[in-house]
Formats: sequence, C-alpha cells, structure tokens
Amino acid sequence: MSASRSSRPRPRRAPGSVRRRMVIFALVPGLLVTLLSGVIAWSVRDGEAALSALIGGSLGVGIFLAGLLGITGVLAGPASASMAGAFALLSLQIIVGFAVLYALSRVDWVEMLPLGLGFLAAGLAFQVGVVLGYTGSRQLAFGELENDSGPGEMQ
Repeated sequence: MSASRSSRPRPRRAPGSVRRRMVIFALVPGLLVTLLSGVIAWSVRDGEAALSALIGGSLGVGIFLAGLLGITGVLAGPASASMAGAFALLSLQIIVGFAVLYALSRVDWVEMLPLGLGFLAAGLAFQVGVVLGYTGSRQLAFGELENDSGPGEMQ
C-alpha cells in the first residue's frame, strides 16, 4: 500500500446519489424562484404577466433539469462518445428551447418580458442549486490523506 493512501477504506456512495442530490438541491430553489417570479409579475402587472412568468420559470427549470439528467447519462456512457454526446445534448436543448419560445411568442396573451425574466431567474437558481448539490457530495479521488500538507509543502 502506498504511503500517501489512508489505510481506512472509503465509504461507498449509493449509485446515483450525487445526481439525486444535485437534482434535489436544484429543483427546490428553481421552483421557488419560479413561484416568486409569478407572484412578483402579478403584483407589478397583471395575471397574464404572472402566468407568463410561471411558464418561463417552468420552461427554464424543465430545460435545465433535462440537461442535467441527460449529461449524467452521457457521462455514464463510453468515454469516446462523451464530448459528442454533450455537444448533441446542448444543441438539442438550444433547439427545443428556441422552438418552444417561438411557439409561445405567437400566442396573444403571453408576455415575453415576464416570461424571459422568469426563465432567467429560475434557470440561474437551478444552476446555483446544481453547483451546491455537487459541491456537498464530492469526495477526494484518492481518499483522505493522513498527513495534509499546506500549500507549497512536500509530504
């Protein structure tokens, strides 16, 4: 056994636990911001603006959730197809997002400004939740070191 490795075995995580934590940490703030954007739009403008903001927030959370689930599936596959799969997934997200936004822009009662603001706010909250969920679940690749050195120090 190498001197830099700990003799204690690392606890194993359940398969999918990192993804599950990321989804939970992302969905809660994303949906809360979606509801909050609808309430704010209703208080500032009217019911159509509130519904537009709710649709925009739901669209943002939905697209980012599909991307999160898709990218974890792509990365679980063969390494040779990871980059191509990630690019294809991103392209598909952009195409579907633009198609849905174009279809919604043709509906008379949808207001695009509250929809866009709800989309951006919920998407940003979702992404912050993904980062927080991942950061809390990461672990060292080689286990904990017994003798942690400070910056610039040798072991």
